[in-house]
Amino acid sequence: MIGISAFQIIVAVMPGEPIEIASGYAFGWLLGAILCLLGSILGQTIVFLVTKKYGLDFVEIFISEEKLKKIKFLEDKYKIYLSIFFIFLIPGTPKDVISYAAGITSIKLIPFLLISTVARIPSIVSSTIGGSYLGTKNYKMAIIILVVTLIISLILFLIYKNHEKRRNYH
Repeated sequence: MIGISAFQIIVAVMPGEPIEIASGYAFGWLLGAILCLLGSILGQTIVFLVTKKYGLDFVEIFISEEKLKKIKFLEDKYKIYLSIFFIFLIPGTPKDVISYAAGITSIKLIPFLLISTVARIPSIVSSTIGGSYLGTKNYKMAIIILVVTLIISLILFLIYKNHEKRRNYH
């Protein structure tokens, strides 16, 4: 599961939530969450170090120039930490793309891993709890967990978008 989670980040085209749900289903929510977190740390470390070494030309293999222009906010050395935190906090955001982009910014590996890992915890835990309930055939609770996660994600996404809109006006 660690390898699958790491691979999902390295490939950067697969969403992580189904893997997290599967991990919760197979291993229970706690072990499933730990395995997914370890895999995400491994995958992000690999992506970050490779992009630090090979730079923008390598990143453009995975991220189009158009997408890179949209994430220019990562160049602001004062807001990069907060931006990364919120992107990784909200389920469904392009975290893996940000892992590639972070490697070509001024941020260092350890702060990046700390911020992104802490921010991933709520999403990973809710997905693995949902998967764990699926594994015990408690479909009602699985649906409730996944719907609550979706609602919280939507609220956080709207807050983030509002923040971005206000930031772009200043």
